[in-house]
Amino acid sequence: MPIRRQKKRKTEVKDILPNIDEPKNQLLIWWTHIKENLYLYIFSIVFILLCVVIGLIYGSYNSSKNKDIMTRYASAVLKEDLQEKLDALKPLMDTNSSLTPEILYVYAETAFTLGKIDEAETIWKKLCEKYPQSEWVPNAREGLGYLEELRKNYDNAINIYKEIKEKWSNSFIAKRQSFNIGRVLEAKQDLQNAIEAYKKQQEEFPDSSIANKAKSALDRIKGEHPELFPEEKKEESSQDATKNEVKENTASLQTDTSKKENTPAPQQGQ
Repeated sequence: MPIRRQKKRKTEVKDILPNIDEPKNQLLIWWTHIKENLYLYIFSIVFILLCVVIGLIYGSYNSSKNKDIMTRYASAVLKEDLQEKLDALKPLMDTNSSLTPEILYVYAETAFTLGKIDEAETIWKKLCEKYPQSEWVPNAREGLGYLEELRKNYDNAINIYKEIKEKWSNSFIAKRQSFNIGRVLEAKQDLQNAIEAYKKQQEEFPDSSIANKAKSALDRIKGEHPELFPEEKKEESSQDATKNEVKENTASLQTDTSKKENTPAPQQGQ
């Protein structure tokens, strides 16, 4: 029995082009889903709008709050009476704003100036613990170091000052820690190392007020203990010898000149 071959169907345009009714079908499916879950969609839209509104209100509230804190802080800082300044700063310490670390530091510094050492220590520690990334932390650490220095816990003070130099090496406050270290070493009667620290301060931050303080400290120690500056003593001796030599040479020249002036000129033969 002969095998009948099937005729090939002609390729039509609809076989090549995508189904143009497919997007319409997808839209219908989506619309049907919305109608079936209408409350869910309404709730989602309302929730999104509510979040946006709350965000705007919160941002506006924070902005207004920060302005109020800034105004009150500026007013407190300008008070000349330290106790009034302290009282004005106290309500601002727990405001949890961008200014809070600075407010804590200034409050502690003011308390320290008023002699409230324990309160200053508590607030400086609070600043370091609660805001470890704040730029005011090295200042607070320096304050704590100074308290250790006052209590004659000299090694603790030196360790804190060294920590500031190492941990916040790029900060302005780190540039004055060699002077602090020198002051503590001087209090410990470790004068040789104190001298080195003061000299280091002059090298690290030349032409500054803290460098001038270091120079004054060196001059004071030198006046009391000249034997600790042997190199400078040799240099001074050398300079004195040079000056004496210059004086002697000058005197000799003056004597020779005087002799020449007093010597009568020879008479010419007639």
